[in-house]
Amino acid sequence: MDKRVDSAMRSGYLYVLAHPSDPDLYKIGVTILHPEERLAQHNSNHQEYAGKIAKETSQKWELKTFIEVPDPYWAERVFWGVTHFSEFRGVGGIEVQRMKWELVLRALEAAAKAGVRPPESPRKVKNSDWMRSQLEGTGIIMTRPYRGLLTHIEFQCDKGHVFTESPGLLAHHKSCPCCVDWGVPWGYRAGVRASLR
Repeated sequence: MDKRVDSAMRSGYLYVLAHPSDPDLYKIGVTILHPEERLAQHNSNHQEYAGKIAKETSQKWELKTFIEVPDPYWAERVFWGVTHFSEFRGVGGIEVQRMKWELVLRALEAAAKAGVRPPESPRKVKNSDWMRSQLEGTGIIMTRPYRGLLTHIEFQCDKGHVFTESPGLLAHHKSCPCCVDWGVPWGYRAGVRASLR
C-alpha cells in the first residue's frame, strides 16, 4: 500500500523494535521522526497495537535497530517483500510479527539497498481515440458515442452485423461476436451471436 499522498519525497527511517516478552516479536515501522521519538510514542499510546502489548505486559518496546532511507515507504515495502508476511501484512495497520532475527536482517539489508521507488509508467488514457485505435484492422466501427470502457454501446462490423457490447471487452477480443465465437461457455455471450439487425 502506498501511504504517500503526494510526490514530495521525504527521507526518514525504517526501524525495528523488539519486545522483552518474546525474543522473536518485532514491530517494524517507518518514520520521519528520530526512531527514539517514535519508540516513546509506541510505548505510551495504548490505543495502538504495539502500545497495548506494552501495557498488557508492563514491558516497554526497545529500539533494536534502524536504518536511514531516502524513501521510507518504499523501503518498508521492500522489507516486507523479503518476508513471507508480505501477502497479509498491514491488515488493520498492524506491523507486529513474530519472526527470526536472521529474516529481519535479510529484509533490512534489502531495504537498505532499495533506494527510491521506480517511477510509475504513465497511464494510458482509454478514451474514444484509444478505442478507435483498438478497432483498427478489425473492420469494426463504433456507431454510437463512446462513454467509457464498461458502458455498452453499439458497434458494426464490415459484414453489416450490428451488436452492443462493452468497449473494454471488445478491445480484448478484437472481433465481431456475430462472426466469431468468443468461447464464452454460457449466457448471452455464448456461441456466435445473432446480429441485432
